[in-house]
Amino acid sequence: MPVKTAAHPGKAGLGNRGSHHGTLVLAESGRLSSLEDTLASLGFSLIRPHKKFNPAIAVPPLIVIADSGGWKTGGEQTARAASAGKLTVRSILIEDDETGTVEMPGLTHILSAEFTRRQLLVAVREAHRSAVLEAELDELRQLQETGHRELEKLIEIGISLSSERNIDRLLDKILLEACNVTIADGGSIYIIDKNEQGERVLHFSNTISTSLNVDFKAFAIPINPASIAGYVAATGESLALDDCYKIPARYQFSINKSFDESNNYRTKSMLAVAMRNQKEEITGVIQLINRKPSLDMVLTSPAFIEENVISFDQRVCALIEALASQAAVALENYRLYRDIENLFEGFVQASVTAIESRDPTTCGHSERVATLTVGIAEMVNRITTGKLREVRFDENQLKEIRYAGLLHDFGKVGVREHVLLKAKKLYPDHLKLVRRRFDIARQIYRKETNRSKVEFLLAQGREEYLRQFKHIDSEMRRRLETLDRQLSMIVSANEPTVLDKDDFSILEDIARIVVSDPDETSFPLLSSEEYQILSIPRGSLTPDERLEIESHVTHTFNFLTKIPWTGELQDIPEIAYGHHEKLDGSGYPRGIDSDNISLQTRMMTISDIYDALTATDRPYKPAVPTEKALDILGHEVNEGKIDPELFRVFVEAKVFNLVKGKHS
Repeated sequence: MPVKTAAHPGKAGLGNRGSHHGTLVLAESGRLSSLEDTLASLGFSLIRPHKKFNPAIAVPPLIVIADSGGWKTGGEQTARAASAGKLTVRSILIEDDETGTVEMPGLTHILSAEFTRRQLLVAVREAHRSAVLEAELDELRQLQETGHRELEKLIEIGISLSSERNIDRLLDKILLEACNVTIADGGSIYIIDKNEQGERVLHFSNTISTSLNVDFKAFAIPINPASIAGYVAATGESLALDDCYKIPARYQFSINKSFDESNNYRTKSMLAVAMRNQKEEITGVIQLINRKPSLDMVLTSPAFIEENVISFDQRVCALIEALASQAAVALENYRLYRDIENLFEGFVQASVTAIESRDPTTCGHSERVATLTVGIAEMVNRITTGKLREVRFDENQLKEIRYAGLLHDFGKVGVREHVLLKAKKLYPDHLKLVRRRFDIARQIYRKETNRSKVEFLLAQGREEYLRQFKHIDSEMRRRLETLDRQLSMIVSANEPTVLDKDDFSILEDIARIVVSDPDETSFPLLSSEEYQILSIPRGSLTPDERLEIESHVTHTFNFLTKIPWTGELQDIPEIAYGHHEKLDGSGYPRGIDSDNISLQTRMMTISDIYDALTATDRPYKPAVPTEKALDILGHEVNEGKIDPELFRVFVEAKVFNLVKGKHS
């Protein structure tokens, strides 16, 4: 219980009456009673040991003056309680017969049993000085630890901000960290950008609040001293306001109280700091309101805010300036990253345009394959059961898949254009040559017929000639009609459709026909090369031409490997390289099997086949309906050529609807 306290106000200093400078615990057998007034005059609160001592109400530091008996009967217990309550404890021991049995924490002096008043006062002052020095050292250590933690936090925040690639998440993260560091109730971020007139303005971008749940609309304000954020952006000065309702007269801006009134709120303390990038350019403003004693405190009313909100001090201001600088650099990095992405996106689109300009018949194919492949990947991300339940593609991997889809056919620029665009088995000029040969054959047959008529007339006479005239003309018409049927057969065989078995023998018969001109050299109606080309059982390409077309995959890979991809996009060449491979090893160009084909490539294979089947722009084949295309893909699954799990996702999620109506 208290004994005496310094009752008169005065200058705060040891030896002056006034506010207490510590607590003296008198734990001895009454020999200090006559000195209590003297000790109290030093500015101490004096107490005797008691079992219900509460460290929370004691003024630090705590100095115990005790003999061995007083220490054992109460002084030790009081000292332990004080230490447990985080009070600095010092001890002064008065000698007696049992002094050797006492161990006192923080012992600074041992007074003889016949101590003088002066010796006691010196001991108390030195004990107090020792305790104050220890407290100051503790405070310095705490400040150092706090500074170290804040530095670590700033480093952690910087790393976190530098890794964010989404602008909305980046700005939200900047605000959240700023509020956490300052224990602010809310905040806003303004970004400098140009408006439609090309003027630099502050765009109100993002805001957060612990105590309010209000929808905010984006707006822009001028960069001038008429607003708090505008002032900071214009001058670059950090601005800390203790009370926004009492803004100093030297400023032109004021607070809009209508927002507070309509939301039962009170904007009191505020801190606004400019965001500066590495070039010292101001790129935005961070504005924080209502600093709180604790982060989890909810400001429930204007009265509560008046009582509990505190000011943003210099330490907090310095922290936010450092954070704002990090935020500005992170924002600048994001913009550079976005510009690079836009540049690369433009390059990819230009590459797709280059592909499609060489092969207009496949216009839109690359975009559709990319859309379908990303669509399959996104559906896989939703699977929670089965073999694919643990497969997940993050944002960067989805981007990687998309770029691989867009560029998977870029190697077609390395294929000769006439081969790439070959729609029929014979090239147009080659078919013209065949037609010309048939025209010549017709002329020869007519010339032969006319010569036969003349020879018959001269040999048999006019009357016999007139009787045989119709027969000679009929034979000529038959030969000409045969030529027409043969040419028609060649034109039909020239189409890139599946050739019937009977057609092979007809072509072979035509190839055996040799037209003889008595006046010229003989020639076949169909050369052996033409016969071989027209005998292609399916499609329009010869084996050599097919190899050249298939080489586009290798050209694509060689081209893509020359691009210095970032880490998250480094698999693009390999994904595109395998889009014509099959799980059973029957694909091209490498003939690799399922062990070497990634999931991304397997998805692209399904997308590429589906789009090729359903495309309406292929001159060498008609488009098939979706149901037929899925049946063909299902047959490929049954033959072990494409992935059954991914095909099931493609069908069940109706991924193909993503490109419905997009075929030209």
